Amino acid sequence: MHKLIVVAVVLAAAVLSACASNGLADRPPASATSSSVTTQQITALAEQVFPKASEQPAYGVCGADLNFSACPYTNRLKARLTQRRETLLRAQNLSTTREITGEVTSADAGIAHVKLFQRRQAMDLYVVRQGNTLLVDDEICAGHRDTSIYATFVTCDSSAQ
Repeated sequence: MHKLIVVAVVLAAAVLSACASNGLADRPPASATSSSVTTQQITALAEQVFPKASEQPAYGVCGADLNFSACPYTNRLKARLTQRRETLLRAQNLSTTREITGEVTSADAGIAHVKLFQRRQAMDLYVVRQGNTLLVDDEICAGHRDTSIYATFVTCDSSAQ
């Protein structure tokens, strides 16, 4: 009986070793990765927030008319923008440039790093999953958490930081 247990342990160790050498032991289950937020999704969401203006070679902001109903924002953010009568652009004019990169911070959240106005205005959009939908919940001037849209309004002009 003792030899049978030793053989079983050796076989189990061999199987686990083979899986590890194939990289299978380190991979998460497929279901865990298929529903995770991706950088591409975060970038696509930010492109909806700062879309290309149809009549001009420039980029605007979703809710420029202060109607945020069609914008991919959380209800909390829509309420804050409506209360403050502001948009996420934090500027009066349209930007002729737009650079966006996505960062995944968890399976259900991320940050869209956005640079506008020839990189003079840099902001981070905090993205969260609500149900099956990704939405923007906050905006800060890049790297300055105290500039949250829920705090006192400031411009995100990089020369002022």
